[in-house]
Amino acid sequence: MVTQIQDQSSTTVYFKEDYIFNEIKIYEVHVIVEDSYHNTTEKIAYVKVEESDTNPPTLSGIDKLTLLLGDAIDLKEGVTIQDDHDDNPTYTIDDTSLNLKQIGEYTVYYHVSDQYDNEETYSRNIEILSSYDNREATKDGIKTCYLTFDDGPSSNTKEILDILDEYNIKATFFVTGTAPDYFDYIKEAYDRGHVIGLDSYSHDYEYIYTSVKNYLNDLNKIKEVVYEQIGEYTKYIRFPGGSSNLVSKKYNEGIMSVLTKKVIDLGYQYYDWTSINGDGEGIKTVDGLKEKALEEIDGKEDIMFLMHDSGTQDNTVTALPYILDELIERGYEFRTIDDTSPTFHHTVQN
Repeated sequence: MVTQIQDQSSTTVYFKEDYIFNEIKIYEVHVIVEDSYHNTTEKIAYVKVEESDTNPPTLSGIDKLTLLLGDAIDLKEGVTIQDDHDDNPTYTIDDTSLNLKQIGEYTVYYHVSDQYDNEETYSRNIEILSSYDNREATKDGIKTCYLTFDDGPSSNTKEILDILDEYNIKATFFVTGTAPDYFDYIKEAYDRGHVIGLDSYSHDYEYIYTSVKNYLNDLNKIKEVVYEQIGEYTKYIRFPGGSSNLVSKKYNEGIMSVLTKKVIDLGYQYYDWTSINGDGEGIKTVDGLKEKALEEIDGKEDIMFLMHDSGTQDNTVTALPYILDELIERGYEFRTIDDTSPTFHHTVQN
């Protein structure tokens, strides 16, 4: 407690009395300095007694990281260490399992310690996703239409299937689980030669876009429904609202940037669209749907055409023959989605 003594003789330092520091409080103590001639100086000092430090330092800023193949990362960036007694706690990083050049999920460990030998280990999950290119349409002079229907099956699906049969046209249906009474139309569409893709089970934007886990759980659920109907798993999917949707930002900022990579790594391929009839944008009249379809077709060599076969889209059924006639008159060939189809990916905005 005494840091500096000045005297012409040797000195002794001692407490005025014996103190027992056995309570958590501030003690007033008397310190005496005595020289060899028995001259004394007495000073009052204060001793603060605290609880023993048994708590290790805490670490923040080690949330899960999602990276693309080959990305560089500073594992210390944004990481903060704090301790309730030690002003200079330390940490080390064990990243021996991390491979930035291989797709996968990894765990990095942060070991923290303070001057009182309190230690703790924190883990941080790091996911490496693939980097890939959009599969572009081939500019070969052949006008091609990939006809797709979202949000079914429903009471309207049967009528759409019958119309497509009349034209001998095959389409791709991205199905949901919102109308279980019509699940048998999934099998019927498949049996008639159409391709089945996955939209979502619940079609509940708030639920599926709150987290990657929710999205994948929902996707797995509709995948199993389709398997029960057609006996095989499909890898073609469409995000509700498309990959460019901004609704997801309300529930989880940046989630589409993750999901568009995550589904590829899981073996899926997602498809957006180039053309619509407007039935998902609030156009409710038959004439309005026809007009919008013609506007969206105009001047495009290859198109992926989005319409909806949900239960509320009766006018889509009515307008469909007119739209098909226009596509045929303008020289389009019809194809279903397969492993070589262009993906028509939108620009991800979240």
